[in-house]
Amino acid sequence: MTDDAVEGSLAPEKPHTDDASTKPPQKMGLAFYSALALVGVLVLLVVVMNVPGIRASAGITLTRSNWTLQSYADVTGGLVPAMSGTKVTARFGTDGRMSGSGGCNQYVASYTTRDFAITISPPVTTIMYCENPDILQQESAYINDLAKAVELRISESNLNLYDTTGKPLLVFEVMR
Repeated sequence: MTDDAVEGSLAPEKPHTDDASTKPPQKMGLAFYSALALVGVLVLLVVVMNVPGIRASAGITLTRSNWTLQSYADVTGGLVPAMSGTKVTARFGTDGRMSGSGGCNQYVASYTTRDFAITISPPVTTIMYCENPDILQQESAYINDLAKAVELRISESNLNLYDTTGKPLLVFEVMR
């Protein structure tokens, strides 16, 4: 063995440096930005293509439940809770007819939906005697609110109807 070989093996080793930390950051290439743009377009398409399905399902979801009134817009336009002890209901049929109880009287009306828009014809009611004038006043406001409704928002458990200004008119809950 030579002295050179011994010296070389006894020489202290240089510390290993990480090549990635010493190199300047690389710019993202065209392929990266193209892939990123493609992902963005795909996400946008999924969202846009799904919106009509959500809108169409609003009308279908409407017909799957019987609804009980929780609150309504009174004559002043303020949202007030439905009176306890009264059952104000709505049932939307797949044939474009709705029916229910206003608290004292039964009613029927026709309706149409398109996306989140709803049109309800002025309801026709029975003319029953109602002992409590407050219930009759609530029923009158409810029937008037139905005919003013132009927009709906619906979930599995709630149905909200709004007027032309976006103010809530009627708030329903799925009948239990």
